[in-house]
Amino acid sequence: MTGRRFGLGFLNSRFTLTSIYESGFTRPDNRFIPVGSGDLIEYLSNDSETFGEQSSRLAEVSRWMVRILEQEKSAFERIITRAYARINPDRETVDVLNADPPGDSEFRQLNSKVQHMLEKANFEQLSDDQVKTALEAGSTHGIKVKLDEDSLEEMSIWVRGRSTAPYHRRTLKHPIKGETSQVEVFNRLALITRPAGESNVQVRLFKDIPIRDVEALLPNANVSMGLRDAVMMIGSGAGAVWTVIAKVLAVGLVAASQLLWVVAVPLAGLFWKVFSGYRRAIKDRDSNRAKHLYFQSLGANRSAIHLISYMICEEEIKESVLLYAFCLDVENDGRSTSESAIKAEIEAYLKELTKIEVDFDIDDAIETLDRLSLWKDRTELRVIGLDEASGKLETHCQQGLSRDYHAGLLGIVE
Repeated sequence: MTGRRFGLGFLNSRFTLTSIYESGFTRPDNRFIPVGSGDLIEYLSNDSETFGEQSSRLAEVSRWMVRILEQEKSAFERIITRAYARINPDRETVDVLNADPPGDSEFRQLNSKVQHMLEKANFEQLSDDQVKTALEAGSTHGIKVKLDEDSLEEMSIWVRGRSTAPYHRRTLKHPIKGETSQVEVFNRLALITRPAGESNVQVRLFKDIPIRDVEALLPNANVSMGLRDAVMMIGSGAGAVWTVIAKVLAVGLVAASQLLWVVAVPLAGLFWKVFSGYRRAIKDRDSNRAKHLYFQSLGANRSAIHLISYMICEEEIKESVLLYAFCLDVENDGRSTSESAIKAEIEAYLKELTKIEVDFDIDDAIETLDRLSLWKDRTELRVIGLDEASGKLETHCQQGLSRDYHAGLLGIVE
């Protein structure tokens, strides 16, 4: 699998951030529309204030859109599921067609398919700098995060959706009761890895992952004692030893044994305090990892591909229905018909509806209406009427005219 391959060298430095926001972390654009397609269609159909008397008939056109886009999704999911079968670590069937292990060309083909799926599902791939910053944020409680460069051949991280979640921790001000704050989370996170020397590719999907906890999901992320704690242990010990030597020289060997006991007990306590703090941090981190892998995991490998495929269909339904609804009366209303103006209208509508800022993917929506033949005037962003649209979409669905749409984009011939 080719994807984004991290050099990983930058991950071996000492991390000093305690909050990801101190680094100016830049979140990717949020193209995800945080409403279910069925709920959105019903809401639009009842919104006569915005869409006039024709709003009630939007549901009929939308139903045909749903059926067509589900056709496309099902056909593509079957293609990618078969392509993934060769390198699926959970495969339970025998490969009777191929005796040789998969080669690099198969990894490249799978990567193009998975990347296409994630982009269509409105995921954004984290850049090297974004991954670096997210991993730095995981270096808290005196632990150092380091990736094993030799254990992974490939790795890419994709995220979608923005929200916040409560985070509780003990502080110096409130050491017992602790304090609760809000942290930014990725609503969905897809992790794709290829272990070194293996023919398998892991595809995992998670929900509601705080940015600072991304490192806990990585299979090759290890932790060790932070430089500060190591220096503290060595420095404190060296200081105490020097004090003992000085005292021994001052009082002589007769009193040295008694002095050694006086110094050794608190010195051992200091060592134990620092070391137990480090062990506690490791335990907390392992507990956090187990919680995410169990409670935040949505699916792995083939089940993850199935979920992502469903997300593609959901996003394309919402985008196409929204654009059609907003372009339906452009000619009669005399509104501006530029892409930027329509995009701004839809984003404002979604912000009012969901209280969340969305970067509406108008290019994808326009392309969907194009292949569904719903444009009356593509340049002016005018769509055909409801009656004509219903007839065209019904024919389109029955003939399966765009069933192979996704395969065609990738040059796949079945």
